[in-house]
Order: sequence, then C-alpha cells, then structure tokens
Amino acid sequence: MSLSYLLEKLHYLKLEYLLPFPLLLIAFGVGGESLTNLLLSRSYSTVEKLQSNIETVKIRLAANVVITAAEIEKEQDFTEVELSIENSVLKKLIFKVPATELSKVKAMITQELGLSNEIKTLQTNTKMQVRSTVQVLGILAEIQKKPGFTKVEVNTANSILKSLEFEFPVTELSEIKAIMIQELGLSRENARMLVSYRIKN
Repeated sequence: MSLSYLLEKLHYLKLEYLLPFPLLLIAFGVGGESLTNLLLSRSYSTVEKLQSNIETVKIRLAANVVITAAEIEKEQDFTEVELSIENSVLKKLIFKVPATELSKVKAMITQELGLSNEIKTLQTNTKMQVRSTVQVLGILAEIQKKPGFTKVEVNTANSILKSLEFEFPVTELSEIKAIMIQELGLSRENARMLVSYRIKN
C-alpha cells in the first residue's frame, strides 16, 4: 500500500486532519514532563504560611431575658443547653458545654454570659440580665414572607456559646439591615461582610 493511496483514502474519509495528532502526542509526552518539573520546582514566596481567612467581629449582647425553656442534652463529654426567651427579639441561646455535671455547666454559662451572680437554676421563668461580648463568625437571615418575620441565626466563635437566634418583625431587606445594625451593633461594612440572606415563601 503506497503512501499516496493512504493519503487519498484519508482525504476521502475526511480524516487527514488526524495526521498531526500522533506528532502532537509524541511532542507532549517528551516535553510535558520536563515542563511540569520546571514549573513545580520553582519557588513561590508567600508572606504568611497557610492560614485560614476567618474574620470575626465582636458584638455586645445586652438583654433582660426570661427563660421559657431549657433543654439539656448530655452526650459523651459535653452538655448542650438551649435557652428559649420570650418578649425579646433574642429568642434562643445555644451552648455546648464541655462538662456534664450541672453545677459546672451553670458556672460556665454564668461566666460566658457575664452575669454577676451564678445561675441558680435553668428552670423556666428564671429572669436574668445578660451582658456578654460575642465573636461573630457568620449571620444567616432567613426572610419568611408569609408569617412576616425574619429569623436571624448568629454563629459565634465563643468557647461555649455557639449560636444566638433572633426574630425581627420585618421582611424588607433595608429594614432587616437597619434592625441588625441597631440590635447587634454591627457597622454597615460588617453587616455586608457577615450576613447571608435566604428567602422562604
């Protein structure tokens, strides 16, 4: 079989454009390894070593609260405490305490909330004045159009206070931003950086 016959056959089958393909594969195989080694051996200078880009913002939490429910879940080495609050835009405080003994749990929650007197009980109708500084990692505002409120979950970087839940009686974005800035003491820049929005209904 002659070369001209083979080229004619390839032209008839419209496959002549495949002729350079084996040459490209050979060139890539020969030159690709050396090019990869050259690129990977270059040193790249960085200012810092690997670090996470986690921005936290501190907010002050000050509220007079009445506990309406306290749910304690004891797992292996920690106790999860959820305090529900009424007559306030602050609805829940969720703690994850690395202790299972009730006296230690109460002492750690007292310290975290900045209370002057130790919490005597986590029973319902217990009144307390909460004053604490909270490091905020992120805020999710879930706008619920039909019921007409916005549920705001604040995730924290605090040691045992893991999240706060608020309910604001507004659903317009501008009003939500304004009330969060007022209630949480955020700047406009921090609100823009930390808050994510989700619309339901």
